[in-house]
Amino acid sequence: MRSRFLSIWFPGVVLGATFISVFAAEKSQSQPASAETKGDFSRDIRPILSNNCFFCHGPDEKHREADLRLDTRAGAFESAIVPGNLKESALIERILSTDADVQMPPADSGKTLKPAEIELLKQWVEQGAEWQDHWAYVKPKRPALPKVKQTDWPKNEIDYFVLARLEQAGLAPSNAADRRTLIRRLYLDLQGLPPSAAEVDAFVNSKDPKAYEKLVDQLLASPQYAERMTLKWLDLARYADTNGYSIDGGRHMWLWRDWVIDSFHKNKPFNEFITEQIAGDLIPEATPWQKVATGFSRNHMITHEGGTIPEENLVNYTVDRVKTTSEVFMGLTMGCAQCHDHKYDPITMKDFYQFFAYFNTLEDRGLDGNSGINAGPKLSVKTELSFAAEELKSLDQELVQLQNELAHPDEIKLAAWEALVKRELAERGQGLKLHELEIVKVSDPNTRSAFETSEDGHVLALKPSGRSPSISLKVKPGVDQLTGLRIVFYPNEKLPEGGIGHGKKESFPGGFILTSLSASGTAIPSDQLDLYSMFNIAKITTSAAHPDYPVKDCLDPRDHNGWSPAPENKKQQHLTVTFDKPYDTNNSRYLTVMLVWGGGKFGGRQSLMAGDYQVFGISGQDDGTNIPDDIQKILAVDPKKRDAKQITALKNYYSQIAPEFENLRHQLVNLKERRKMLTSSFETMVMNTAKKPRETFILTRGQYDQPTEKVSTGVPGFLPGLPEKAPANRMALAQWLTSRENPLVTRVAVNRFWEMLFGQGIVSTTADFGSQGDPPTHPKLLDWLAVDFYESGWDVKRIMKKILMSATYQQSSAGTQELWKRDPQNRLLARGGRFRLQAEAIRDATLKVSGLLVERVGGASVNPYQPEGLWREVSHYGSSPATAQVFVQDHGEKLYRRSMYTYWKRTVPPPNMQTFDAPNREVCLVSRARTNTPLQSLVLLNDVQFVEASRNYAERIMKEGGSEIDSRIQFAFIEALGRLPEAWEVKTAKTAYERELKNYQSNESAALALLSQGESSRDEALAPAEVAAWTAVASMIFNTYEFITRG
Repeated sequence: MRSRFLSIWFPGVVLGATFISVFAAEKSQSQPASAETKGDFSRDIRPILSNNCFFCHGPDEKHREADLRLDTRAGAFESAIVPGNLKESALIERILSTDADVQMPPADSGKTLKPAEIELLKQWVEQGAEWQDHWAYVKPKRPALPKVKQTDWPKNEIDYFVLARLEQAGLAPSNAADRRTLIRRLYLDLQGLPPSAAEVDAFVNSKDPKAYEKLVDQLLASPQYAERMTLKWLDLARYADTNGYSIDGGRHMWLWRDWVIDSFHKNKPFNEFITEQIAGDLIPEATPWQKVATGFSRNHMITHEGGTIPEENLVNYTVDRVKTTSEVFMGLTMGCAQCHDHKYDPITMKDFYQFFAYFNTLEDRGLDGNSGINAGPKLSVKTELSFAAEELKSLDQELVQLQNELAHPDEIKLAAWEALVKRELAERGQGLKLHELEIVKVSDPNTRSAFETSEDGHVLALKPSGRSPSISLKVKPGVDQLTGLRIVFYPNEKLPEGGIGHGKKESFPGGFILTSLSASGTAIPSDQLDLYSMFNIAKITTSAAHPDYPVKDCLDPRDHNGWSPAPENKKQQHLTVTFDKPYDTNNSRYLTVMLVWGGGKFGGRQSLMAGDYQVFGISGQDDGTNIPDDIQKILAVDPKKRDAKQITALKNYYSQIAPEFENLRHQLVNLKERRKMLTSSFETMVMNTAKKPRETFILTRGQYDQPTEKVSTGVPGFLPGLPEKAPANRMALAQWLTSRENPLVTRVAVNRFWEMLFGQGIVSTTADFGSQGDPPTHPKLLDWLAVDFYESGWDVKRIMKKILMSATYQQSSAGTQELWKRDPQNRLLARGGRFRLQAEAIRDATLKVSGLLVERVGGASVNPYQPEGLWREVSHYGSSPATAQVFVQDHGEKLYRRSMYTYWKRTVPPPNMQTFDAPNREVCLVSRARTNTPLQSLVLLNDVQFVEASRNYAERIMKEGGSEIDSRIQFAFIEALGRLPEAWEVKTAKTAYERELKNYQSNESAALALLSQGESSRDEALAPAEVAAWTAVASMIFNTYEFITRG
């Protein structure tokens, strides 16, 4: 399919010239009619009855009208249907009646049968009203392969079922896709990433008859396949990095995500994958990672908000577990039976609450989860990623190389910096004045009476409690404005070793670590930060800093870093912040300062808070450079007389602040954090069983405070029963789910795998296999796959390969005009699937092609670019110690990790991915929507992540694409789309390049502005105007329909 460019130029926007891409949309039409003369009950009749009759005449006994039930054979044939006799069948009589008092469905129901549906019902009754139990509730059996005419087409069993259905409809399959299309399809389906040009060429030119199969095996064995499979599971398990609700504080659940990645990589049998998530803690001698797996049932939202009722919250949490488990594993909408019997499926309220009882035994609390730590029960474990040991070796090598580079700064630049600093120190004035502030109140949201104050203005925290004090201060008369604050930390003999903090010198010599410092100004006293009057801090200086805990880190409100004044624990220290503009104290004389001290994450069980400190206001300028006192002492020594220790200290300090080392510093921090992640224990939420489990009752209308009948654990009565001697716990549920007798689980699983590879399932309603769901287009194929999956030992990679090796999967997605008209939604599978990539794959593909993508596997979530201030509108920062209230962008390689590792805040998901239909993950999502909106093009054109990717791809084009314009355009297309451009595309891209080059040559500032987008460094050896022009071409390609589509 030809990609289309329509370029309209708008000077002065982010790109200097913005493009609008026009994508052709496929028209959505109804499913093709059956070619059979005899109606199929499951496919044709049951959906009509379910949609129009079951609400009043279905499973819900309490609300059933006229005591008539049409969802069972006995109920329907008792009085409404006489097989073979239309005149005696009350159902047909009422449907055909023109009397408003008799007609069904009644006029006020809002439902009307179409003439074709009426004919189907009449035909069915006339032909004997053959009744079938709902297909999904019957145990699947392996059907025989159907006979087909085109016997040379099938490559495996799957194709016989597909071809038989096509031949029945008078259609033929499409030709096989070409190799360039196939490799791109495989990479996008199995890795969520496009292949490189070299990978495409190797496959296209291979003479090996098994090249395709070998490529499938290679991709299935890759860690990127495991990440691709996990991404789908994150939606299903409603995984996020925050707790949700109003406060939406942070949580740490990425270890569970690592477990999922590792499980798919190791090809853990799917029945074990299910069992460990449902009941891993109940496995005899369960490993820590089997317990981590149970985080599946802890991924729901959690609250700690005032005014909520703990018992109601516990009910809500358990209801969520029921809904998620039933949808994800069984394709059932059990949540509809929370308040009444299900209207369409035979699920009673008692069934719901018996299922509820399995998850109502947890030792959790109704109010929890927003104090910056995980809500119990929880477990501390080390990661067990398969790739960890190998990566550690590589990390250690990278760390040595980086540290060596940082330890050897350019001597000329170092000497020039030293001369400049000495001059500043000699010239600085005495303009800085300190002003004592009156303490109004010191408080901590989680601790009472943790702080004392002295008459001379000291805050005393002599007991190690209270991590986040909020200090309300008043400016004394005679001070008209403040330019900043200074905090002085005093040694105190009542503190450990007479030092300045509670940290012990042998384990943490700095005494304390300040992880966050914020301040605001108000007209009235407040013990909470005012989010909208917070001071922007322009400068921060200190008397001393530990090399691993620089002072700038305390301006990052996250708790993973901070400032410590090591190595002197017994020496008075200070920290000074300068506001970006003076604070007028004539009308607003109050300040609130919030400090957050380090805790167990940094020092084990010890508290790392200061114990005796005072906050001063300052006026004038802090002329004291941000050079610590110990470095100033070294600078005062004649360079020729400095010893080796002093020289090393000076070089180390310079490497920490020199602009030319900024990217290296970010890289070093990221590598150290990554190494710590692979070697240290981290906390995650898990399931357990309380010593005294809660009792479960059927709740009237689902209300937590209206219990009626007491119930015990159990499964829906219309499905096969529990295994013999099954325990009354989640292990029994796991065994039941993975039993051969369960008719749903294997069908639901293989249908989901099919959806991943074709864009839609054999059952299109992947979340609903009940009466309201769509029937399968190929029911025998679904059953064959389900049985094969079970009998293979629940082997996920095997069933994926089976589908991938089929001729059905390998068809071209183009199709003929007649085929598009007959089957626009491709329900009969006469062509390959074509659909837009999901949000994460679009961003990841752009990063990979640009050369920016960092393919480290697993680990904690990261914060790439997003619009400034986005979290502020929903933030509770300052009113509680909850984490994840202020967005702090990461730097270095964390900006370019795969999108599945992006920090997911439920109330504010990443906006560039939400625009492409990524969910908020507040609840389980079985299948994402796919929309087409102008905002999506604007994201691709103007979001800093995509602009930066375009300029990096531009540099690749210039360096790797040869010296001629045409050869560079060819490279750009091959690398991004896996194919050579057509002549018209070369002409379009060349015209765009030449036009942009002319624009940027006459406006170099616009070119430099474009090339400054993003934090990755640019190659200054390349002409800015040329790079900017090629950036426009790169953006043009990233905006094509073809680039963001899997075809």
